[in-house]
Amino acid sequence: MRMTLSASVQARWGHRVDGLIHTHAWTVSATLAGDPGGDKVYPADDLEHLLLRTVEPWRHHYLTSEDVGEWKGYTPLLWDREPTVEEIVRRLWDALVVELPTLHSVSLEEASEFDRCRIVELTRD
Repeated sequence: MRMTLSASVQARWGHRVDGLIHTHAWTVSATLAGDPGGDKVYPADDLEHLLLRTVEPWRHHYLTSEDVGEWKGYTPLLWDREPTVEEIVRRLWDALVVELPTLHSVSLEEASEFDRCRIVELTRD
């Protein structure tokens, strides 16, 4: 048995996938596992702050593996791989697990102003 704590933050940035630059309102979530008898798994406010700090460098940018110049006020932020939602989740995991050794999962919801959304989650076995 284990106790978990999840926190989510909202952010907006763009990414270029399959040659198409677009933005989303993203929901970034992380879940930590802890001792079920402990007083607290982790301070929730600290987790939210860490999530915001992790995605802050992406704001006002579009993530891309190829610089195609400014787009609608967004500047490119170059990655060595195409910034699919799966790749973004992997990078979130890598950034967060350094400071959160009890990280259990990271998810990214690619919210849309249309009639759909996608969620990708990376979970520790």
